[in-house]
Amino acid sequence: MRLLPALLLVAASAASAQGLDRDTLLTDAPAVPPVGTVRIAGAGVATEKSDSSSSSFTGSVGWTPIQNLHADVGAYFQSGAQGPAARIRYQLLNQRSHGLDLATGIRFKTVGFHPDQGEAEFLLAAGRRFGALEVVVNGVFGVETGGQNGKDVEAKGFVGWLINQAVRAGVDARLQAEVGEEQAPLPPIGTPAAPTGRDYDLTVGPTASWMVTRNIQLQALVGLAQPKKTDLTTGVGVVYASIDF
Repeated sequence: MRLLPALLLVAASAASAQGLDRDTLLTDAPAVPPVGTVRIAGAGVATEKSDSSSSSFTGSVGWTPIQNLHADVGAYFQSGAQGPAARIRYQLLNQRSHGLDLATGIRFKTVGFHPDQGEAEFLLAAGRRFGALEVVVNGVFGVETGGQNGKDVEAKGFVGWLINQAVRAGVDARLQAEVGEEQAPLPPIGTPAAPTGRDYDLTVGPTASWMVTRNIQLQALVGLAQPKKTDLTTGVGVVYASIDF
């Protein structure tokens, strides 16, 4: 008779740990972990092109020193490039009290829309759980820090379904487009212009998440990427693990 209450307690703990305070593979979380939480995460990223493939590993460590405020440092990957990044998020609203999780934040990263330019991003993330359905959306405005004054906007979104208290499946997407940059000089008359490729960056794919325990999460994504400044459509795969202390 004591077994059932124990199982329900474990399931409830897993569900709580899988709240909207956890980033998906492409989308920033609209909530932050409880006070005192230290979260260590690592990801392996693989991309495939028509004539080659590449892989990389990233990691981060985050901490919630006071209620509603979370900071992390680590690496950020995008379009086959990665570099150091730091992020601060503050949770403005929570679903229990306000009907919606809402957070704002700023991220500094060395890999922006142009891989050779750093960037400061201003983030607004909102999300809500409707029973077993989870929906998270992000709006991001980025400004280059390398003196080029380029600007870009970014939309991210995740829709997921809780299959049970520990397993979730869904679709994750990230779309980035440049909205301001210095005009490149025109080529000499009679010289064909060099191809520039698409002016956006897109990554999208199905994802799965498993709360192994109340503190350990595994995530995976297998999808497609259309890198900026190219005409390529490539495969991309990401495997991610995080643990809370």
